[in-house]
Amino acid sequence: MTTKTPCRCGANHHGHLCMLRSNGLYDDIAEISSDPKFYCFTCGGEANCSENLCDPAPIE
Repeated sequence: MTTKTPCRCGANHHGHLCMLRSNGLYDDIAEISSDPKFYCFTCGGEANCSENLCDPAPIE
């Protein structure tokens, strides 16, 4: 399923954690957050790669 809703960062990023969450794609979320290395300043979510977050920062 695709959506026209913009991402929280204002873009149309279908792979971002917030978009996956809003579309109920919890299996995808589990896959991209299995070993988080980054967190998002916007939503507080954690992901393995910075590309899956709107405003990423490394987890230290």
